[in-house]
Amino acid sequence: MTAYATLDINPTGTTSALGRTIRLRRLFGATGRTVTVALDQAVPRGVAPRLAGIAPTYDGIAAAGPDAVTMFKGIAGHVIAHNPTRVPWILKASTFSVDFHAHYDAVVATVSDAIRLGAEAVAVGISAGSSNQARDLELLSGVVESAGAVGLPVVCHAYPSGELWEDRKGSVEAILYAARAAAELGVDVVKTWYSGSTETFREIVEGTPAIVVAAGGAKADSPLQVLRQAASVIEAGGRGVTFGRNVWGAEDPGKMVRALRAVVHEDVEPEKAAELLK
Repeated sequence: MTAYATLDINPTGTTSALGRTIRLRRLFGATGRTVTVALDQAVPRGVAPRLAGIAPTYDGIAAAGPDAVTMFKGIAGHVIAHNPTRVPWILKASTFSVDFHAHYDAVVATVSDAIRLGAEAVAVGISAGSSNQARDLELLSGVVESAGAVGLPVVCHAYPSGELWEDRKGSVEAILYAARAAAELGVDVVKTWYSGSTETFREIVEGTPAIVVAAGGAKADSPLQVLRQAASVIEAGGRGVTFGRNVWGAEDPGKMVRALRAVVHEDVEPEKAAELLK
């Protein structure tokens, strides 16, 4: 044992670092990976049928054992209070709207809300490469500071969605920039766009000193494509997925959660995990 090792007997002490550690473990479990289901699309993208009937949709997803769900505070109160299944949840504290403010994340909740409502983390979005980027970074920095004081992990939905990228939007360069910007500000978890391949997503993971998970993106052509994307993220060194439409929009959302858990937590091949969808 080195002299410095004795200083690590109680590395968190009674500081907020202990709360942060415990909450991250709840979100990432024994494998250090997560299958999180995003149920926060109604405001940014409109009310799809499965989101209109949110209670039964949530019940089916919760029963399948996701590691967490992401929701706005009003919906969390509507569904979690009536369902005793333990599912950690992440409070979405900002939002854009595809139709009305595509590059501006409005503040809709606070760190205090997250603590008061029993959330395990708070999530904030940034539109990297937009004319609002400076304001987004200021917002994110403030949330990181407030959350750190109370031991609450911060998730950043770091998307290179800004209009200033022009033809570079969606490139590996743009995705890495968005993810790295969030990490530079001190977030715990970066949720960002999947870059299209294991090799390029590995570049993003290796260039982002934070926990990296992939967003699901547009509705996939097939369930197998969803599972293959999840496997690619894990192979690239990502720590899991946060999928929305490709879970709650699946033929059976609960079965999709179970199949994703097999891929993410058990390293089951996508073709084999797809059998759980039958």
